[in-house]
Formats: sequence, C-alpha cells, structure tokens
Amino acid sequence: MKPTNPLWYLAAFLFALVSVMGATVVAAGGWTPVRESTVTPTSNEHAEAAGKSLAVFTDVLQPDRVVTCRGTGPGKKVIEIPGKGVDIIADSDGTRWHLIALLRDGSNGLRVRCTPRDRRPDNASYGFAAVTGYDSAVNNGKGVAVLGGTVGLGFAAYVYYCRRSRRKESADESA
Repeated sequence: MKPTNPLWYLAAFLFALVSVMGATVVAAGGWTPVRESTVTPTSNEHAEAAGKSLAVFTDVLQPDRVVTCRGTGPGKKVIEIPGKGVDIIADSDGTRWHLIALLRDGSNGLRVRCTPRDRRPDNASYGFAAVTGYDSAVNNGKGVAVLGGTVGLGFAAYVYYCRRSRRKESADESA
C-alpha cells in the first residue's frame, strides 16, 4: 500500500508537531536539576562548575530593575552570565531562591557578582549553583525535535513521490 491519499500529508505534519511537543517536554526536564540544586551565597565563594551549568539566583525578585550578573575567572577574565526570563524557584537551606541568570558552560574558579544597572542600593542576596544535567536535557530536546521534524518531512516527501508516480502511471495508461 502506497500512501497516495492527501490526508497522509496531515499525518506527516502531525507526526512532526507531536515530535516538537515531545521535544519541549524533554527540554523542560532540564529545569528539574536547577530546581533541586543547592544554592551557595556569592559572598566569598568561588564557583566550581567545570563541565556543568552555572545557575545564579536571588532571594528577592526585582522585576522593575535590571540586574546584571558577571563571573570573574582566575585570569581576571570577565564572563557575562545571560539572564533568564523564566521564574524557576529553588528552595535551599530554608531560603527561597529565584533564578535570574544561567551560564550553560561553567568553569572553575568563577567569582559571581550581580549588580543592578541603576546603581541604587540593593538589599537582595545572590547565590549560585553548579547544575549537572541541564545542558544534556536541552540538547536531547533539540535532538528529538530535529529527528521528528526530519522524519515528518521525509514522510511528506515520500507521499509526494507516491502521488506523483501514481499520476504518471494513470496518465500513461490513458494514453
């Protein structure tokens, strides 16, 4: 049986769509290690996050302020830690921490500093956590999305090929 009915295109599209939805679920699983991480205050600690992701948290959400986080390495190299627009909460040692930044490729010896851009006094505390598993979950989600989309597109191309072959056969028979 060759898929010559046009509804097979819909099946290919739905397969790709369901694959992307599944990929979203897989990638969202990357937030679980962030939620379950142990947060260390930034006061005098250096982050040991080689081969891990570095999550930066605050205990006071300040949506009206822009807070910039940077990590300074052993060679005084400054790394900008990109902000995250997702409110992920981690409870650690009786404190509720809110995710504000995440560096996917952490390194050892980083000293994390967060400062509001408006330079007004800041009463928030900041902390960090070295997270294992976030990056792999995101990459697995991307892989599922690409694989599902490719299979869906390949099946749609096969449906097109079968429909075109059938038209040629019927045109040859009628001639």
